[in-house]
Amino acid sequence: MSDSDLTVDYEFLAESEKKLGQLKKTFKDIENRRDDMREHWGSGKIADVMEDFVDNWDDYRTKLLESIDTVGQMVAGTKKAFEDLDHQLAKREKKQKK
Repeated sequence: MSDSDLTVDYEFLAESEKKLGQLKKTFKDIENRRDDMREHWGSGKIADVMEDFVDNWDDYRTKLLESIDTVGQMVAGTKKAFEDLDHQLAKREKKQKK
């Protein structure tokens, strides 16, 4: 096989995909913890401000989760595309050697 300017680090792509999945799970689990914190907010204005903050955070967290999911799909797709191309090139080279 000839030297190529393009090298693909499959381990890095796999690790990135795994870490994105872990991040997604972590940010999803945060929603479950928010209700546990309500009793610590007290009452009155502080509780109202915290409620607003949590609602805002939920909106941004949802967008963040969507972005993490999108990037994860892109990483998985990139990894698969390069693996498929590698297999096709290996088959073609094997046929050429015959």
